Amino acid sequence: MKTLKLLFVILLIPFQNLVLGQSDSEVLLTIDEREITKKEFLRIYEKNQQNIQSGEQTSVEDYLDLFIHFKLKVIEAKNRKLDTLPPIKKELAKYKDELARPYLIDQKVLDSLIRQAYQRSQKEVRASHILISMPRPAAYPDTLSTYEKINSIRERIIKKDESFNEVARATSDDPSVKSNGGDLGYFTALQMVYPFENRAYNMELNQISQPFRTRFGYHLLKKTGEREAQGKVKVAHIMLIAPSSMPREKRDEKKEQINNIYHQLKQGASFDKLAKKYSDDKSSAQQGGELPWFGVGRMVPAFEEAAFSLDEQGDYTKPVKTPIGWHIIKLLDKKTPSTFQEEKQELKRKIANNPRYEITQDTLIKQLKKDYGFTRKKENFYSLYRFIDQEKHQIQWDRLRANTGNNILFTLGDAQYTTSDFIPFLENLPKDLDGNFRGQYLLDTAYSRFEENTIIEYEKERLKKKYPEYKYILKEYHDGILLFEIMDRRVWSRASEDTTGLKRYYQNHKNQYMWGERFKGKIYICNDKNTLEQVRKMKKGGLFRKKYSDREVLNRLNEEGNQRVKIEEGIFHKGENKVVDHCAWDKGTWQDLGEEHFYMVRGEKIPVQPKTLEEARGSVLADYQNHLEKQWLEQLKEKYPVQVNQQVLEEIIQNQGPK
Repeated sequence: MKTLKLLFVILLIPFQNLVLGQSDSEVLLTIDEREITKKEFLRIYEKNQQNIQSGEQTSVEDYLDLFIHFKLKVIEAKNRKLDTLPPIKKELAKYKDELARPYLIDQKVLDSLIRQAYQRSQKEVRASHILISMPRPAAYPDTLSTYEKINSIRERIIKKDESFNEVARATSDDPSVKSNGGDLGYFTALQMVYPFENRAYNMELNQISQPFRTRFGYHLLKKTGEREAQGKVKVAHIMLIAPSSMPREKRDEKKEQINNIYHQLKQGASFDKLAKKYSDDKSSAQQGGELPWFGVGRMVPAFEEAAFSLDEQGDYTKPVKTPIGWHIIKLLDKKTPSTFQEEKQELKRKIANNPRYEITQDTLIKQLKKDYGFTRKKENFYSLYRFIDQEKHQIQWDRLRANTGNNILFTLGDAQYTTSDFIPFLENLPKDLDGNFRGQYLLDTAYSRFEENTIIEYEKERLKKKYPEYKYILKEYHDGILLFEIMDRRVWSRASEDTTGLKRYYQNHKNQYMWGERFKGKIYICNDKNTLEQVRKMKKGGLFRKKYSDREVLNRLNEEGNQRVKIEEGIFHKGENKVVDHCAWDKGTWQDLGEEHFYMVRGEKIPVQPKTLEEARGSVLADYQNHLEKQWLEQLKEKYPVQVNQQVLEEIIQNQGPK
């Protein structure tokens, strides 16, 4: 219920800029000495003048009443300081962050990332890699030793004493190396971390990269393949689990079983039925082995290669061995790569939730530093190094807190940021920094993040001045949240909780909640005329005949599962049941009922009467809420006098005639 009400509140408020005239700064309304301009009213009216249900245009005068009611409630909410409540502040802060996000990036960089991702998605590359991970938390010496280690591994491969895959098995920290020798198979854009993807797409075939770093550690990469994008496939499979950890005799049994299943397929057996009967992939077995659509990089290489090798729908592979076990794969459908326009929005969504999105903000930060005359006091930051134990690579927190001082770290526009601003950030690190770094490495990394976050927050506070549409939308959402909160307190929840008031309102208005004439009874539905006659006699009884209960009628006439009669019982409204309509109200003909059944109706009409409170609760509650709201609005109008500038209103009416 609350979700629907909040939706109503938001629909009341426009979320777009409108082209308005030069005179829109004129005051249309004054409420409790607060001036509301023509421009503010028109922003809302232009968006919401069409009635959602009827499609008709709401007149300016009628909408002005709604607008005044809206403003009265928001003013009351502000005066009651509802916007200072922690839950409201938290929700507003969250929305503010979401709304600001598109303004805090370099849009050109985002567009180039989207285009780059699409262009790369038209190619698929294959690579093997070696990963040397760093200890966590890491200090600068850890990064140096890790780099030296992976560099020596590269020298070992370059000398051609051993193959890349052999060295990978012997040295790589990637857990999958034991099964794949470092071979990652084919992959495409947005499937690897961005530095890894860049290296793979920019290398020549069979080239071995220089060591490079990602958040996982240092890598070596060897590009082993490149091809046009394969698109996507939809397949079904029959899988028998047979990992290398399984005893050999069991694996041999699985191999024999998958060959037997393959033989049955060749003899014409149903793939669906065999999947349901034999497949160990229980999540897909009941759907005949059907899997979701997938492209490259989503399955183990052997499975993927076999799936994409199929050409015609209905084709299936011979048994295929993967690290999981054995598979038989059937092609259900294939898709070629999509166009840029088809993929653009999905790529944008993926990039917005991908670490590479940070590039768009990094570019903006560089520009903001120029715009706001950013200057850094490096010596004041370097002075913090004296609080680091260089041997243990630990920050001496007690000394740091006691001797930080208030030295300027950097200036931005008209603001200065000091060491006393930085220390609280250092003590409450973001999750991706906390526990990953130590010593000077931690201090440097945290300071860089602090600087970036501060610049973004500085810009965020100036968005309202730079972008009018941002200011309007933020204010409108702010007012919408307050409107919802005060409506819930004064009307919606109050009406639900005020059981005494609700009962009193019902008693005073009960004649508004009436049942029409109804019929209470039973319908005996028979298969044929002979059964109908039997039912009539059994229910009528007589001097020498027993009168049967409904249970006895059903038991006698529905023997051995042959249902000759069934009974429907209830209270029926006119127009609800054709049989009851005909028998109780002489409405319709027997021909309207169909020829396959014969009917008998027993019961009586219930006269027009008021509904009980429980029967009419939904309608009564809604009306009681409207009653409370009307009373409350009258109180607000007395509390906050409303004055309308009639001249400005007439101008709006003339300019907003029927479109």
